[in-house]
Amino acid sequence: MTVTDTSAAAVTEDLWLIDCDSHFTEPPDLWSSRASSAEQDQVPAMRTEDGITCWYLNGRPLTNVGGNTFKRGKGKQLGLLTVQPFSDVDEACYEVGPRLAVMDTMGVEAQILFPNAMGFASNTMFAISNIDQRSLVQRIYNDYLVDLQHDSGNRLFPQAVLPVWDMAQTVKEMERLRDKGITGFTLSDKPHTVGLPGLDSDYFAPMWALGDEMGAVFNFHIGSGLPSGKDDPVMDKIIRTGNPVTMPNPDLYWDSLGPQRRLAVLATQFYMSNARIIVNLCMSNIFDRYPNVKINSAESGIGWVPFILEAMEYQLDEMVTDREEVTFAQKRPTEYFRDHIFVTFWFEKSGPERLIDVIGANNVVVETDIPHPTCMVGDARAKITAAVAGLSPQAQRRVLRDNAIELFDLPVPSR
Repeated sequence: MTVTDTSAAAVTEDLWLIDCDSHFTEPPDLWSSRASSAEQDQVPAMRTEDGITCWYLNGRPLTNVGGNTFKRGKGKQLGLLTVQPFSDVDEACYEVGPRLAVMDTMGVEAQILFPNAMGFASNTMFAISNIDQRSLVQRIYNDYLVDLQHDSGNRLFPQAVLPVWDMAQTVKEMERLRDKGITGFTLSDKPHTVGLPGLDSDYFAPMWALGDEMGAVFNFHIGSGLPSGKDDPVMDKIIRTGNPVTMPNPDLYWDSLGPQRRLAVLATQFYMSNARIIVNLCMSNIFDRYPNVKINSAESGIGWVPFILEAMEYQLDEMVTDREEVTFAQKRPTEYFRDHIFVTFWFEKSGPERLIDVIGANNVVVETDIPHPTCMVGDARAKITAAVAGLSPQAQRRVLRDNAIELFDLPVPSR
């Protein structure tokens, strides 16, 4: 694209967004339509009891239907986590045609999609004790994602869930999905919560090595490190109610707060939860070993990133003095961040207006988070482009779409 008028309006007027974090809700027939007749009792089934819809497996609730705030015919509903029952959820949450129509009204050309009901990585699947059954559920889910991308005419790009409980199977699945056009993978930032070693362990080395060969994107979505809740009556209640704040949790919110305020407290803390994975990645030598790997930090926001970058640099100099530690990694934390990590924003104003130059215009992408409670609706393009109006035309294009196109190797024009 050749820009002759350098005004913000001229740059963004016809520039459609690449949305790097939204969610596509699992439709009622996802597994039943793809499983054989002999497998029907081995896959999740959607069921509504007392007006509450959940996914059930092996006689107990596996997961709720995810965050769906679009009510059929009535738009986004404020003050709730999900519309219930599922029959009231708008089709744009789980059908391709209606979703594309919503994207058109928002000024969004393509979306990077994450799971909804199934959590944001593979942790929910660890609630399935039988490994063969778990692998069946996971494989069918990824088959659905391939169909979804194809049916959207390459406007929807789901990020696949990996069977990390079996590393040989994980490598095979990455190869299979690469051949089918999947653009990236989503991981839990806390595999220890489901009994696995750390991401820097030898166990995960084959995954990272293949990802390096592929130049793959690994996505860490906030909230992806939650435990699976296997055989947990407390988790059963949370699943049935569809509300994670029905139970007291003094680590996160005060008991005196009402359920809506608890959700707001939880959401605010979740935005910054990816600081842990970003700091560990940048303080390690993992990018020395896997220099072609890219990381997308989804739904984490950007306002806190400059402080984290400064803090890593300061603490490295203040605390790392032993020669073995000093020479452990080849580059500084900020260098690793600049070369490998991308962060997302949507509702923020101060971060995009004042901090992108500090973070790096090459490291920032945008999102809408639809159809979750904190999602942006309406003319998202106008709202997001207004926040970056002070950037140069080149930086605007990078943030609004070019970074995403290059990161995920999307078959869409850079315009």
